[in-house]
Amino acid sequence: GTGCLVKAVETAAQREAFIVGKPNRYMFDCVVNELDISPARTIMVGDRLDTDIFMGNSCGLTTLLTLTGVTALDEVRGHQESDCPARQSLIPDFYVDSIADLLPALED
Repeated sequence: GTGCLVKAVETAAQREAFIVGKPNRYMFDCVVNELDISPARTIMVGDRLDTDIFMGNSCGLTTLLTLTGVTALDEVRGHQESDCPARQSLIPDFYVDSIADLLPALED
């Protein structure tokens, strides 16, 4: 990730960075305000639980995990079996094996 670079800039600037990227909801809030998007009618599609799915859940979006990235279904099942609220926030609403599985639905 960019953590090393961020730390170097923070040290040089003597200021703490404000991270705008996922899973910080700032970016999504800006889009909602600018484009009048309804979170209830929006889906977050991603391949990482700790960024994409966490951000989607935090913003009140429906979440869809694609298993073509870094996350395996066994990891999701582990979170489902946990009573830990932090782990529960990493559970997607839906999953697909590949993003290509969505193409037929988008053609309709």
